[in-house]
Amino acid sequence: MKPFDLAGTALAAERPEEIHADIEFARDCGGATYVRRQRVGYPFHLGRALRSPRSGRHADLVPAILLRGIFEGDDLRLRIEAGEGAAAHVTSGAFTIVHGMEEESAMQRLEIQAREGSFLEYLPDPAILFPRARLDSRVRVRVHPESSVILCDSVLLHDPKGGDGVFDWLRSETRFEDPSGKLLVCDRFRVDGSQLARRLAGVAGASTAQGTLFIVTGAKPATEIVAAMREALVLPGVYAGAALLPNRSGAWARILANDAAALKTAMFNAWSAARNLLTGAMPVQRRK
Repeated sequence: MKPFDLAGTALAAERPEEIHADIEFARDCGGATYVRRQRVGYPFHLGRALRSPRSGRHADLVPAILLRGIFEGDDLRLRIEAGEGAAAHVTSGAFTIVHGMEEESAMQRLEIQAREGSFLEYLPDPAILFPRARLDSRVRVRVHPESSVILCDSVLLHDPKGGDGVFDWLRSETRFEDPSGKLLVCDRFRVDGSQLARRLAGVAGASTAQGTLFIVTGAKPATEIVAAMREALVLPGVYAGAALLPNRSGAWARILANDAAALKTAMFNAWSAARNLLTGAMPVQRRK
């Protein structure tokens, strides 16, 4: 695997054939959002778009991006663009398993472009880290000052043999930039499975699931979003906090949960609180 290089995180400069999934949303003359362009190849699959009559203009498209799993040596690249005035919600069809690896690691790269007046949600199900998994995740979001992006990233720990096996390491970087490329927010960490296996207080304790929710927007004061998420995250089996993002760019929440069910509830509650503030409408919970 090549050394970590911030200059190499931009997918826009990549040749089209190097991007495994490239999806663009646009708004038609009647105000409805549609998939204007899609180029999706293995191992991704774009599901059919669904509309919710209760969501109005906001996030009324729900394509499911299906990814069967991440394997040793994978270098997966996904690009999503929301055009001017478009509103879309993108999720996954199921959890993504990150399989154990012997020698190499795997990489997953995501680029999001949110044009003026757009509203984009990217809320995939968690990645499940199997024993000896090694994953390098890089996300870069370019967001217009008059657009809104809600993005989550979450992982679960699991040993399919029922033992105490843990993943090798997880490296993650999430960047939000303005249209010119100026950095607004950068969240970066690396964690080793051996560290979590010690169950140390102040690190993760007994929690086997964790997630982060970012809300980058100028549509509402970030302090209101933080307050709403803090209230929504008072739940059993959950240790969470919400705070302001740098550069007055929005709010975020970090969640530790005892299990997948607790994480799912916490993430949905925090997302619902933020969505309700931004759009005046609660999200519709869908079965997958």
